[in-house]
Formats: sequence, structure tokens, C-alpha cells
Amino acid sequence: MSFSLSYPTWFVILCPLVGFLYAFFLYRKKKSAFPSTLLYWLVFAFRFFTTTVLTFLLLSPILKYLKHKEEKPGIVFIQDNSGSEKFAFRKIDSVAYRKSVIQLLNDLREEYNVKEYTIGDNLKDTLRFQYNETATDISSALETVYTSLENENIGAVILASDGIYNKGVSPLHVSYPFKGTMYTVGLGDTTIQRDAFIARVFANRVVYLGDPFAIRTDAAAFSCTGSVVTVTVFNHNSNRVVSSQQVKVMNDHFSKSIETIIPTNVAGVQHYTISISKVEGEQNVVNNSQELFVEVLDSKESVLIVANAPHPDVFALKEALSKNKNYKVDVRMAQKMDANISNYNLIVLHNIPSVVYNGSTIVDQAKRLGISLWYIVGAQTALPVFNQTQTALQVTARGAGMADAQAIPNSEFSYFTQTLTPAIGNLPPLSIPFAEYKTGMNAQVLLIQRLGSVSTTYPLWVLQQTPNQRIGVTAGEGIWRWRLYNYEQYKNFNQVDDCILKTAQYLSVKRDKKQFRTTMPKSVYTESEPVSFDAELYNENYELVNTPDVQLTLLDEKNQKKSYTLNKEGSSYTLNIGNLAAGKYSYVTNTSHNGKAYSASGTFNVIAQNIEEINTTADFGLLNQLAKNYGGEFVFSKDIVSLKEKIKNNKNIKTLIRSDVNTEALIHWKWLFALLALLLSAEWFIRKRSGNY
Repeated sequence: MSFSLSYPTWFVILCPLVGFLYAFFLYRKKKSAFPSTLLYWLVFAFRFFTTTVLTFLLLSPILKYLKHKEEKPGIVFIQDNSGSEKFAFRKIDSVAYRKSVIQLLNDLREEYNVKEYTIGDNLKDTLRFQYNETATDISSALETVYTSLENENIGAVILASDGIYNKGVSPLHVSYPFKGTMYTVGLGDTTIQRDAFIARVFANRVVYLGDPFAIRTDAAAFSCTGSVVTVTVFNHNSNRVVSSQQVKVMNDHFSKSIETIIPTNVAGVQHYTISISKVEGEQNVVNNSQELFVEVLDSKESVLIVANAPHPDVFALKEALSKNKNYKVDVRMAQKMDANISNYNLIVLHNIPSVVYNGSTIVDQAKRLGISLWYIVGAQTALPVFNQTQTALQVTARGAGMADAQAIPNSEFSYFTQTLTPAIGNLPPLSIPFAEYKTGMNAQVLLIQRLGSVSTTYPLWVLQQTPNQRIGVTAGEGIWRWRLYNYEQYKNFNQVDDCILKTAQYLSVKRDKKQFRTTMPKSVYTESEPVSFDAELYNENYELVNTPDVQLTLLDEKNQKKSYTLNKEGSSYTLNIGNLAAGKYSYVTNTSHNGKAYSASGTFNVIAQNIEEINTTADFGLLNQLAKNYGGEFVFSKDIVSLKEKIKNNKNIKTLIRSDVNTEALIHWKWLFALLALLLSAEWFIRKRSGNY
């Protein structure tokens, strides 16, 4: 225990001196007024003590002391609530298991601090047994638990799961900041059942009319050696099978990728079902098919490339874009810019804005007209002006030089699929500004920078969706080297050109001249994705206004209606209605302005996710190894109650004595003020009784 003051320590000496002097000058001539010497010295002492203490409190004294507290060990219980657990409880009594869990946790609460969590698509701090989560991310859940509780006395973690994860990485490949013990509880059946299923389906979400596209299907079969399965692609729009292929299963863990080229003869959203035939003895047929929606656009796109100066990138971009017959590509130098940008769907700005040409006219007109922009940043780019013209990527220079950055694909990018990934690690580097990079809101990173052998989090290729336009930023120049390398390796430019074309395809959108329009970020959602709407209303001068309310009516396949009012945000409207069940939906938005009624309509699809039903074979090996890595044990669900004794006998799980340094200002001691008040009152009473007033 110690004191600390806000003033020099020697000031303490002045406190009793002030107290003595005050009492002395107050009572030096009044000794004879008291009936006894004892009463005189008593009131003298009262005045001396109270004055000394009050003077000492003026120095703002703070008392520091150690406070010891016992902290019981914590036990964390994590229950897997994902959809695959439904298959686990085909052989396990779910009611009995739930009672066992509750009994275990109640028994543990007598000696430990118990915390309960549920995992699935994400971590929840409540205990649930619904088994309806659409995905399982074990690694992220464990990392979140360990990080949030790292300062607490967590003695053990109990993970009850089937060991199946379909999101994130394997928990065995992550080093968690946890020094306690982990126990795992196995739920499910490890017996490999006969099962043929569609593991994954890949295809572009948007294609152009007349351009064939590829559907890549990953088909798999377990314990089906010798069987012959048929993989079919069914088009619901034309109500016919467009592709069928027989595959012979060669072993018990069989998988094969099948590529199907599909023609595009009709515009609109095309609905496909990719399925694999059932094998004899197969019990789980839910994973035998997957749905796919592809939007076929009937439109010719015009692209304008404006360059600050001649550059081989300009030729490379033009050559790549011209391969698509739906694109008309024009090139202009900034000094001789004479094109009417309102005729274009996409404008590519190479090294613009620059010191010589800031491009403000093009950027302002494009923003007003809703025309998308694609910036190619290079040595001639004026970065301060560039940062002011867009919000997709902010580049803060750390010097005047340039650096070389290779590209790393971002696995979380979802705007479209791209085939550059297999060769991307060996592509020549792009020349980028030596700077710090920060992405803006509603932006996704397609490619990430790698500087030498160091992988960074800095973006290299960014795409952004805004209510009025789409923005693309490539943070370096030298794309022409990519095409040369691609040709040297494969005798074609396909992989690099595909990346350029898909970027342009995403960015290029036709201008909508209607005064009222409603848009959606995309036309196909999964059940786990929130559905959102954006609306814009323009007055006669084509200026954004949002004075009137906008009503939205949503209609599902059962003709059930729901009504919403869009929120006003800035000068436009927006609405997020959350997740919807799988099915086809139509919507109508209505508003009125200056005596005119406006409406807009559209359709979209929500597809079901069945990734939890693709793999239903429990992985107890993963759970067993995870427990061993942290000094624990693996038990089956029927033995879950035995964990109480295992935890009780674990000598590493023990109560901690925490010593905290507490500080307390003496001026907050109420009892001290009560004492001073009592002494002053006693002094006043004695003086009054002695006639000393």
C-alpha cells in the first residue's frame, strides 16, 4: 500500500504546520474561557486534526494497494449447429444427447465458469440445437473464441461436432493462442456410405447473347467403384436436357471435373440444374444436384480507351477487348480527345489523371451519366488528383519511385469467376507506385500485390459497385507483359484476355435514361445472402431527388405479397430486406413526383444452399487430432458426461489468484468526511457550551 500525490512530497510537511498554526491563532487567547484545560486542548486537537486532513486532501492524495481475487477456471462449450448434424442424429438420440449436454454443463457450473457457444456459418454466444446452419466454419469460430477470451482463465474447451467443415481452413492448420486443454465430442457416423454427388459447379454469372460459355462440374462418388453414373445439365427455360455424359467410377474416392459448353441463343436469366444419377444403395440424394443461374445479355457494348500518352498497355487492352464481338473499342489520346463519351458504356483511363491532363471533364460527365470508369494507374498518374476522383482505391505515395508487384488471386472475390488463377503466380510483375493502398466501401479485390517474395494485403486490381456507376482500378501498368508471357507459355492470350474481358464485362453497363429506376446488385442470390434494392428518381433537369416515398411490393412463387418502404439515403433510395427463402421473386416499385406516377419492376432468384448435405461422413480423425494437439481427449457423444471427471482430474485446470493494483482517491472516502463533520460538530458544541461565541 502506498500514497501518491499530485504535488511534491515535501508539501505533506506543510499540512500539520497549517493545522497547528490555524488552531494556535484561533485559540491562543481563549484558554481561560473553557471550564477546564482538558476541554481547551480537546477543541484545539479537533481543529488541528480537521485542518491538517483538509489541507492534505488538497494535495489530491491517491492510495495504491494490491487487491487479490480468486478466479475460477473457465470451461467453454461449443456446439456444432450446422445442417450436417441432422445426419449425425440418425444414429444418435438427439433428445438424450441434449439432456446429457445440459447435465454436463450444470455439473460443471458448480466449480467452473461455463460459457456456451454455437458454431455454423459464424459464431453465436448462445447454445442451440436446431442444426439448421447452412455452413460450418470451425477454424474461424475457434480463433474468435480464443482471441476474445485470451485474458480470462480458460482451462478447457469442449467442441461437439461431426468434424466436417466447408468454410474456412482446416482447424489443424491454424495455431491458436490457447494454452488450455481441448476436449472433442464426436457426433455422427464415420462409415462411408455409397454416395454420388455434385461437389461444385462453376460458371460465369453473366454472358452475352451468342457467346458460348462453359459450365465446370466437379462430380464425386464414394464407395461406388464400378458404377456408371450420368451427369446431366437441364435447362429449365427450354425444358430440355442440353448435355448428358456417362462417367465410370474407378475407385472408392472418385472425383472428376466435367466441362460443358453451352450455347446462348436466348437472352434473359437461364436456369440450369446440374445432376448426377443415383447409384444403387445410395441414401443421401439431396446432394445429387445443384442449381445454376446465368444471365444472358443481349447488348452491344462500346468501350473508349483514353491514354495520357502512347503505351503498349493501350494496344494490349484493345486487342483483348476486341476479341469479344459484342465490344466496339475506340482509342483516343488525351490531347486529342474528341469523342462523345455519352456513346460509351465503359471508359478506360490509362495514366489519367496526370499532371498534364487531369481528366476532370471525362470523370464528371461519366459520373453524371452513370458511365463506368476503369483506371490504369502508372508512373504518369497524378495520385492526389486520382484519389479525389474516385473512392474505390486510395493510393498514398511513400516516395517518387515505382515498385514491381506480382499478382495473387483473392479467393474471397465474388463478382465473377476468372481463369487467370492457375498461371497467375508466374506472371511478370506490374509497375506500381511505391505507396500505401486502401480500398473503399463496396469494393472487392480481384488481385492482391506480392512484392518480391512477400505477400501483402495491398490490392492490385479492385472493382467497386456504387449506386450510379461501377469503378475499376488496376494499380499498375505493364499488362502487355502478361499477354506476352501468356503467349510464350500457351501459344495464346486466353487467360490474360479472359481477365480483362470479364473485368470489362462487369464494368460496362448500359445507361438508363428513365427518370425513375430500381436496381439490384445482382439477379441471383443464395439463401444466406441479404437481398437489397436501390432506387433513383430524377426531376426534369435530370437531377437526383428523393422527396417522395418509394413503395416496393414483393411477390413470391406462391403469390404472397409483402410491402416495404425504401429508405432515403443521400439523394437516392435503398432497402435491405435480409435473407429470403429459395425461389423466384418479382417486385414492383412505385412513386409519384410533380403529379406524375412512376413505377419500375423486375425479377430475381434465390437459390438454396446444400453444401451441408454434400458431405455427411463424420471426420472423427480431425477431432481426435485436434484434441491431442491441445493435451485433451476425444470422446463419443454417448460418453460426453464422462468429461466432468476428466476435467476435474486435469491438474492444469486450476483456480488463479489475480492481483490487481487498485487506485483510490482519498477525497472519495465518505467515512473520512463523516469523521471530519463529527469532529467539527463536537468542537462547535463544546465551544457553545463553554460560552465561547
